[in-house]
Amino acid sequence: MVERHTDDLLQAFAAPLAARFGRSIETIRAEGLKAIDFHTNEGIELTLPDGSTMSFHYAFFVKDDEQRIVGVFTEHCGYHCFGMADLEVRELRDGAEAARHRW
Repeated sequence: MVERHTDDLLQAFAAPLAARFGRSIETIRAEGLKAIDFHTNEGIELTLPDGSTMSFHYAFFVKDDEQRIVGVFTEHCGYHCFGMADLEVRELRDGAEAARHRW
């Protein structure tokens, strides 16, 4: 089940992942992500609509504005999808906030 979930998210976010990494959509769909796609100084903190929070090390996010979803990709803790409504994402670099996004 986890492998199917991972593949589903790679398929769903192939276009923004391809743009982020300069690879083709087909390559992302066929080969997925690589360890070098994750950086030790990057992280993500999420605040969900009910105020719950979660944080991930070695992680980044991409979004699909048309479907109003955000994909969070982590090196060690899997891939996750969240609806954009009332979601806050903080991008961290070296432990400090690099950007904050709210939808």
